[in-house]
Amino acid sequence: MSAEGARPLFVDTGAFFARVKADDEHHDDATAVFGAIQQGTLPYRPIYTSRFVLSELATLTRRKIDHATAVRALTTVRDSPTFNVLVADDAVFADACDEFARYDDQQISFVDHLSAVLARERDVEHVFAFDSDFRTLGLMQVPGDTGGP
Repeated sequence: MSAEGARPLFVDTGAFFARVKADDEHHDDATAVFGAIQQGTLPYRPIYTSRFVLSELATLTRRKIDHATAVRALTTVRDSPTFNVLVADDAVFADACDEFARYDDQQISFVDHLSAVLARERDVEHVFAFDSDFRTLGLMQVPGDTGGP
């Protein structure tokens, strides 16, 4: 896929998990979106995630599936040239803490706040996620807000 016309994308825990868990309600959508990105029919590049997202993915996968699947999921993402795994420096972490404190009327996870700060820092407007929390944080949800693959 050409980088021309491509938009950056942040991938949330739920998208990775739905792809890994065959009986997840969003499995087919996750498989379709990841497939379309890989085939180049969805113009997303670069693709970001974070160590915090991978931490959530490993924990959730170990609890809901098994340890071996969690290890495979982590290895797949970490070894893939497609994903840029971000680290939150002190300033980003502080911004996420401040944002988390401001949204006291919401049930948005700290990791989602941190992901939104990391995304905005890189001018990412689209997040591959299945929960609406990112909309509340001002980002567009893929596939929900974009019509999907």
